[in-house]
Amino acid sequence: MERFYYCPDSLTYQKMKMTGKQKFYRFLAFTGLALIFSLGFLLFRDAHLITPRAELLSAEQNRIAFQIELLNQDIRQYEEMLGELAYNDDHIYRVYFEANPWPPTLRNAGVGGSYNYASFGLEKFTRLLDRTYSNLGQIERKLAVQSTSFEQVIELARHKEERLAARPAIQPISMTDLHHFGSSFGMRLHPILNVVRPHNGIDLTASRGTPIYATADGIVTQAGYSTGGFGNRILLDHGYGYETLYGHCSELLVKEGDHVKRGEVIANVGNTGLSKSPHLHYEVHVNGRPVDPINYYASDLTPQEFDRMIGLLSEADPAFDIN
Repeated sequence: MERFYYCPDSLTYQKMKMTGKQKFYRFLAFTGLALIFSLGFLLFRDAHLITPRAELLSAEQNRIAFQIELLNQDIRQYEEMLGELAYNDDHIYRVYFEANPWPPTLRNAGVGGSYNYASFGLEKFTRLLDRTYSNLGQIERKLAVQSTSFEQVIELARHKEERLAARPAIQPISMTDLHHFGSSFGMRLHPILNVVRPHNGIDLTASRGTPIYATADGIVTQAGYSTGGFGNRILLDHGYGYETLYGHCSELLVKEGDHVKRGEVIANVGNTGLSKSPHLHYEVHVNGRPVDPINYYASDLTPQEFDRMIGLLSEADPAFDIN
């Protein structure tokens, strides 16, 4: 389009003529405006207009996110199954082999930090991916812990026969020779000192000279007269953390270093040491800790004998013996 300007000298309109430089600047201005407009349109389209390709990509992302959520549900189910295995491990398998359960702090140990998914342009799914990675890491950790625990249980099972032979499992005095129980295991009032103190064994009354049996295979670590009130006593080391003590004996039939078998006669009932009448003071120790022998010497009893033993135990005299 042509442009004109008014000339006051000639009082006429003159046609405007543009120089090449003006034409170049005008071209640059037009081109710049066109580029700015085009770029603005593209940005607006990407931000507000959904193209068919974008719809397909969004649908695919949502489908993948749904599958990941299903995967998280499966992971939670597997974690519950691992929890059941861990419970059985601690409360059945390890109890059977008398092994300590694994502490919860070890079983539920955490894992390291998550990946930075935002750096991959996945800001929309960062939380989902972080949670999935955390769940996978946690179950991986628990699987490793449970695998190690089962390896220990399997190792215990390999030595099952030796361990069972080492476990005190019969009564040290025959049921036919047993008169009654003196003091049972636990806290009691000391009959001489008149103070409450633990009684770490059970007292089994029988006639003087009644045979005393080793309750498991083991090695005699002590045999002789001892201070502390037990008189003639025998201490057996059965291995696997088991020890048994037999006190107040009248006669010792084994010596230190001897190997004995379950059911072997090792001594006779007596009244040596601080004792009121002939009886056996019997203790069971597991990993250096005294435990109630009543749980370790009734496996050879008939139901009738077991009922009689419970009856005798209910009639126990807590002031019977001072040891």
